[in-house]
This record gives sequence, structure tokens and C-alpha cells, in this order.
Amino acid sequence: MKMQPNRPTRMVFAVAALSLACVLGATPQVLAFQPAGEPARQPAGRSTEPDFRFGPPTGWVGVRLSKLFVRGESELFDFVRDDLTIGKRDFDGPGISFEIGAPIAPRVDMVFDVGYSRASVNSEVREFVDEFDLPIVQTTRLTQVPLGANFRFLLMPRGREVGRFAWVANSFTPYVGAGVGGLWYRFEQEGEFVDFVDLAIFDDYFESSGWGVSSHLFGGASIKINRWLALATEARYIWSSAELGRDFVGFDELDLAGFKITTGLEFKF
Repeated sequence: MKMQPNRPTRMVFAVAALSLACVLGATPQVLAFQPAGEPARQPAGRSTEPDFRFGPPTGWVGVRLSKLFVRGESELFDFVRDDLTIGKRDFDGPGISFEIGAPIAPRVDMVFDVGYSRASVNSEVREFVDEFDLPIVQTTRLTQVPLGANFRFLLMPRGREVGRFAWVANSFTPYVGAGVGGLWYRFEQEGEFVDFVDLAIFDDYFESSGWGVSSHLFGGASIKINRWLALATEARYIWSSAELGRDFVGFDELDLAGFKITTGLEFKF
């Protein structure tokens, strides 16, 4: 009489067969011997760094908020500060700028930027009032739109290679740089004024706008947030001046020099 395996025996054979099939189908990495206490080996070419890239960024776009401190050392600025209740720092104003850049050497970047800033000052004539003893009021506005082409020189490497295929950006990358460009301005005055010949009070609007050549020096740093994003901060000094229009005949060129600080974000790609 032929003996049939009982049910528990058949289950043991089934489990053994399934285990053998899993072992035979396993990858070589699973079957490889690994001494106790040693960390698991990473496949060749794969980085353990959490923020690795496959290479340095090919470029970036950025947006920054800024504060402009106007030097204001020209005759028109002196005139409005002497005759109107305008202070030395009243033309300082907030701004915004946009930039696009790309590396052209291991430690050199080419950057193009455009900005916008505007200051508006409400004032009164210092020495006179109208026939009702009320102040003679006006508003003065200064708008600036700088365009720049810049070379940025990194003071330390922008990152490091990890293995053959991975690249990791440094957490902090300081830089200095220089650039040239153009600066468009608009200077406006609107409200009540005094004719100093006959002391008549009149309403009027004066405006001058145009372009000036600019140059600048700057220094700053890029601080990594993650592999795609960095916080950027910078201090820049700008030299520029421009001719005034016919509403301001008799004044020398308008001084557009100033000191600007910016902070914002760079989006790497």
C-alpha cells in the first residue's frame, strides 16, 4: 500500500519550495555576504548626500527686494532740500529687482539684472505760506530703473563632487563683482510753488526723465536652502548721473549714485 504524505508534511514541502524560489530569484546584492556591524553598501555612483545634483547648476533666475540709499549730491537735490521740507534721506526708497545668471567658469558667473525703485515725498515750502496762513504743499517723486551686466567672482568653490555622478552645493558661497549698465530715471514735482520774482503762488507739474550710464561694485553671498533654491544677499554701490530736461534748465546733471542692499531668492536649474 502506497503511503501518502499527511497534510502537515505537504505544507512543509510547500513552504520549503516557496523559500527556495525566493532565494533563487533574489538579486546578487541581497545574496552578497555582509559582515555583521558594517553599514549597507550603496550601489556604485549613488550619493548618500540628501541634496545632491548630477552636476553644477547651469543657471538661475532670481528675485530680490531692495532698499536704495540715494547720495543726492547735485544742484537740484540741494535746491529742493533748501527750499522745501525735504530731508537728506527722504529720497531713499524700497525696490525690487530680477536677475538671470549662469556660470561661465568654475568661479565666475555672468549675471544680467533689472530693477525698479521709487520714492515719493510730501513737502511744504519752508519760508512762505499762502494768504490764509496755510502751507504751500507739493509732492516730489524719484523713480529709477537700473539695467546691469555683471561679472560675479566666487571667493570659494560653488560645490563639490561626491563620487562619479553626484555634485553637492556648498552651504555658503561669498562673492564680489563689478558691472556696467544704464539707469533710467524720472524726477517729478507736482503741487503748489512760489515764484520768487513776484512771490506769486501757482500750481504746476515739473518732470524730467532720461538715461544715464552706470557702473557698480558689489559683494554678497549665496546661502543654500536646498538643491534648487538659495537665499541671496548683496550690498552694491552705484555710480551714475544724467542730464535734466527743460523743466529744470540751469541745473547741472542729476546725481543718481547710491548704495543699495538686496535680499531674495535664487532658483537654480
